Amino acid sequence: MNLILNDIYEKYNGSTGVSIDSRSVKKGNLFFGILGENFDGNNFIDESLSNGASFAVTSNKKFKTKDRCIYVENTLLCLQNLAKLHRSKLQIPVVGVTGSNGKTTTKELISLVLKTKFNVFSTIGNFNNHIGVPLSILELNDSHEIAVIEMGASGLGEIAFLCEISQPNLGLITNIAPVHLEGFGSFESVIRGKSELFDYLIKNDGIAFINNNDNVISNFSKRFEKPYLLFGEASFLNCEYLKADPFISFFLKENEIFETKIIGDYNFENIVFALSIGKYYGVDLKLAAEAICSYEPSHNRSQVIEKKNCTIILDAYNANPTSVIKALTNFSNIKGKRIVFLGDMFELGKKSKNEHAKIGNILNDFNFEEVYLIGDEMIHALENYPSAKYFKNKKELFQVLKELNFENCTILFKASRGMQFEKIVKKIN
Repeated sequence: MNLILNDIYEKYNGSTGVSIDSRSVKKGNLFFGILGENFDGNNFIDESLSNGASFAVTSNKKFKTKDRCIYVENTLLCLQNLAKLHRSKLQIPVVGVTGSNGKTTTKELISLVLKTKFNVFSTIGNFNNHIGVPLSILELNDSHEIAVIEMGASGLGEIAFLCEISQPNLGLITNIAPVHLEGFGSFESVIRGKSELFDYLIKNDGIAFINNNDNVISNFSKRFEKPYLLFGEASFLNCEYLKADPFISFFLKENEIFETKIIGDYNFENIVFALSIGKYYGVDLKLAAEAICSYEPSHNRSQVIEKKNCTIILDAYNANPTSVIKALTNFSNIKGKRIVFLGDMFELGKKSKNEHAKIGNILNDFNFEEVYLIGDEMIHALENYPSAKYFKNKKELFQVLKELNFENCTILFKASRGMQFEKIVKKIN
């Protein structure tokens, strides 16, 4: 395998990059025919070569003797090993980011801050799994001075595996919450799974940034000889939260007040993460803060959309009990008429009924003018908050949506990505 891998690495170095999609392959790409649950990239070997790929790596034996094809037993494993080999030859630092909530926003903020001083590569979108991380690492080249790699997981051992590929020098866990319980099985397993990043850093003399606002993560600081604490009297950075009405304002010691385009006090931690890592790498803090102020959330992540007669907060890329409660708490501080649309939280496994019921209980703590609950699981929230209007699915909601009055109000949309709440937003005039 080593001889084959070295041969593939040589071809990778002479290529224009790696592709796993024959439809978007570029001239000179090295194509990998990945076998997935719902697709087989080996069926598109000929197409990839016709579309300009220089070579194709395949696990289909019928291509063993075909020109410009390289046969391996497992193309995904080969891709992962290729990324690991490439990373081992790079001398640049890699910042590893994981956590239950806020990974992508934090990754983007860290990248913006570091870009004020370095040529930075960061994970594109949320390419944070066993395929996305290898592809990200293989995007790195000699021009990059630092990389920010996001790592996601839905089960034990996954972060450890991604660390072996990305080999981070510095790591951050944004927070740890009861998410992906379907895969992890329990909150205790979530803690073990996310902390695999810290395990890797300890074994490899890495640097850990500790979110000591999170009680679970704070306990891990004892495992490091010199952890960088991000909050409190011993914090690495002197940064003060001022307000979020709805956009966050903060103060840096010896600098002026900075006003962002980021909503939600819960996002202040993500700002501190980015500024702290920037400080560690010698970035000018004023430039770092200005970079953060330029950031505008998108892709359904705390995204603010101004309609003709109302303001919409679309926060429907991800949802779990912790993030929903934080979103509701922050939204309750907004002045004026407030309307809430909540959709199902996915991947909660056996605890789904109880967790949705808890959301119903929590809604009683607020005084929202209108609450709409959508989805099969949200029926359990309705049991504890019967004043809400309930719809089994979006189709039912769409039948009455035109009759609803959304003038002069602020609307929060919060749900798991699979609920596709952006489709509701598009229908609101």
